[in-house]
Amino acid sequence: MGRRSELIAAAATPPGRGAIGIVRLSGPGALEAARSFLRLPAAVGPRSATLAWACDGDARLDQLLLTWFPQGGSFTGEESVELSCHGSPYVLERLLELSVRAGARLARPGEFTQRAFLNGRLDLAQAEAVCDLIAARTRLAHRAAVSRLEGGLSRRVGELRGELTGLLALVEAGLDHPDEDVPLLDDEHAASRLRSLLSAIAGLRRSLQRGRLSRAGARIAIVGRPNAGKSSLLNALLGTQRAIVAETPGTTRDTIEESADLGGLETVLVDTAGLRALSGEPADPVEALGMERTRAALRGADLVLAVLDRSLPPAGHRTFLAELAAEGEAPRILVLNKSDLPAGSGPGDFAGASSISAKTGDGLAGLARRIQETLDADPAAPGAETFPVALRHDGALARAATELENALRLEGTPGELRAFHLRAALDALDDVTGRTTTEDVLREIFSRFCVGK
Repeated sequence: MGRRSELIAAAATPPGRGAIGIVRLSGPGALEAARSFLRLPAAVGPRSATLAWACDGDARLDQLLLTWFPQGGSFTGEESVELSCHGSPYVLERLLELSVRAGARLARPGEFTQRAFLNGRLDLAQAEAVCDLIAARTRLAHRAAVSRLEGGLSRRVGELRGELTGLLALVEAGLDHPDEDVPLLDDEHAASRLRSLLSAIAGLRRSLQRGRLSRAGARIAIVGRPNAGKSSLLNALLGTQRAIVAETPGTTRDTIEESADLGGLETVLVDTAGLRALSGEPADPVEALGMERTRAALRGADLVLAVLDRSLPPAGHRTFLAELAAEGEAPRILVLNKSDLPAGSGPGDFAGASSISAKTGDGLAGLARRIQETLDADPAAPGAETFPVALRHDGALARAATELENALRLEGTPGELRAFHLRAALDALDDVTGRTTTEDVLREIFSRFCVGK
């Protein structure tokens, strides 16, 4: 982890040229270190910008703004300095060189946020939210990261922890004072509270799954018979001509993947080869390869859009859908395409189908809403709480649930065993916010951050 008494420095802006670049120093003596290469007035006010020249000896390097944060009043909780200079890679490199010469060392990835965590400015869930906020590319991912940075996940875990601590206290009171008039916890009451905790943990884990989709992007496979309009639908959802569209069936022989923002939900759209039949032998080796890649896309999808040609009669569609039902377990949305043509099939033939025209755009907004609802990731849902989250969070909650289930099965057994499992569940919850996280785990978590954050 390194000694927190060390002064560290790093560029806080991405590599490359820009209008502004920022160098950040954090640790004891940050201002005095900066004074060694800046021409500063004798008095520098906290949290206010001071104009100064950066110099290497008598040679002027750049005119910049210094902002000084005293100990306890910065992101890291330590004395910190931020130097806002012109965004020249050379200037940034020289400022870092001068900082090292003044006694700083170059920071490791995520070390500033790591120090904020170690100094109690953030808990671990909030610290990880900083990384997710930087990586957010859609409205939903941004909203989720901000919610967690504000303590949304920590509050939910804190509520679970409070309930579990109260339950454990009652169990231990009965163990510590078996002969005194201490309110004991009967098995029925304990079982009721344990079931309530298990239900709350299950709900939080579902929120975390929605958060995974908001961060990593939901994979949506677009499948259908040749010439059903799959590539046209891909282009329509993207708003650009990404896939070749032709009247000749079988134009797409391979999968095409593109990222798309559907109403704030980041998605990966996968256009697949047209499926003449999922059963039987394909016509040629190229078609066989295309079908295998389509099957792989179905297996890896979070959602499947089954595109049907609305201008054709329903009988052939039912055969296709029966074959498709055996491929993968992802939820499906039936999409009746070509609503601009005379209908051979209608929504009445297929319950719950979305009628659209990829050519004119009719029905696309409604389809996007259905995609969000099906993935349970609607950014406008009242009271929706989603947390983009590392797999370790879900693992910690799963361990807590397992321990609570073990405690629930111990009805009528000595209280020591139940208390043991309740303490283990409490430790698992504490892993989420970093109360009991090991140094090796912390090092791995913060190594994923960018340098300078």
